[in-house]
Amino acid sequence: MPRLFLALFLIALAASMPAAAAPARIDIPVSVDGGAVITVETAWPEGARARALVVVVPGTGGLSDPYLNAELRERVYDPDRRGGLTGKLLAAGYAVAYFSQRGYAPLRSCVEGDSPTQRAAALAARCPDPRVRAGVDFVTITADTGRVFAALARHPRTRGLAQIALAYSEGMHHVSAAVGQHAMRPIGIVAVGGPLASLARIVPYQLQYEYFANVASEGFARCPHRDLTAEELFRCAGKWHSPALLAKMSEFMGAPTLRRQLLPLRREATQAYFRAQAAFYASQSAQATIAGNFEGHTIPVAWNGRFQYQQMTAAVGSLDQLGDFDGRVVYLFGMRDHLVPLPAPGACPARPDGSARTTCRVQVIEDVGHGLEDERGFPPDAVLDALLRAVDEVAQARKKRAPIARRSF
Repeated sequence: MPRLFLALFLIALAASMPAAAAPARIDIPVSVDGGAVITVETAWPEGARARALVVVVPGTGGLSDPYLNAELRERVYDPDRRGGLTGKLLAAGYAVAYFSQRGYAPLRSCVEGDSPTQRAAALAARCPDPRVRAGVDFVTITADTGRVFAALARHPRTRGLAQIALAYSEGMHHVSAAVGQHAMRPIGIVAVGGPLASLARIVPYQLQYEYFANVASEGFARCPHRDLTAEELFRCAGKWHSPALLAKMSEFMGAPTLRRQLLPLRREATQAYFRAQAAFYASQSAQATIAGNFEGHTIPVAWNGRFQYQQMTAAVGSLDQLGDFDGRVVYLFGMRDHLVPLPAPGACPARPDGSARTTCRVQVIEDVGHGLEDERGFPPDAVLDALLRAVDEVAQARKKRAPIARRSF
């Protein structure tokens, strides 16, 4: 067979063969300042080009699995499952990327053991690099978030894909700040438990036990008793509760029962606790470090000493941080969330000048908590469907946008 004909034959044969399926998982290293590297774990739908790249942004803990505590309690730990989120997104045709903050190894490389206790102990001992974590403050995390998105926009494997930010909890602050600084440009954002209010408002809400103080106030308003237990306060207020919420209520109460007349004093005590914490963190130098805790296991160096102060003084809410971003934004909250005040469902609050935010909405989902998890610690399948619909919504909104960007936020 002549060489030219053979070459043409082989070219035609190659063109007629189906394209090779995309690899199921690719790790992409992202270099940041100081020589640190953040490993982005990407997963890909089989046999088809991805519709977009969904980049999952971690919350305060900084770890890439938003359902990690529950995952570690499973009989067998699967580092790729992420509460079922990975499979749901891949089945819908999206590629998905996960990353932990700088100074944490990929979970698959450092979590081991046959029991939840062993796995949690391994995570605390082996996943964080204390030398790197000692330099991680709140501002660093925002900058690194932008760097990860920018690196994925340049990488040969991911640069052709539109990016959708899926931000959990505090991760929404870092996404909106980086977007407002034009450090990243996703086509849309879905926030899970990401507060609309500023973190300068959220931190005292949590440290002052405001959710529990409000439940106690409602409980006493509905029941005439002088003293109530934690469980009675929830029941009288008509609020769902779990063992973890009962424990937090007991912390707020400071005793097995709470007397009606002492409720104002308990509020004052928790407010004083917040003021003391704020003063302590304001006094920390950049050379100090803050320890962390994971499932009862101490992480000696979790953040730089300035992290908490910077978090406490982050006075601009996520909506206002977005600036001129013109993509669609969907906030998802669980009705059982006790970590942030729940906004009203529907359109996002208006801008300070009173004009409407036409590309932003809030959805509150029944029977789940801060990360849209149920009593098991995982998002139910119906909730994952709701989350996927939000991702689809921001992806499809891009196609409807006018060629010239218009002010939206």
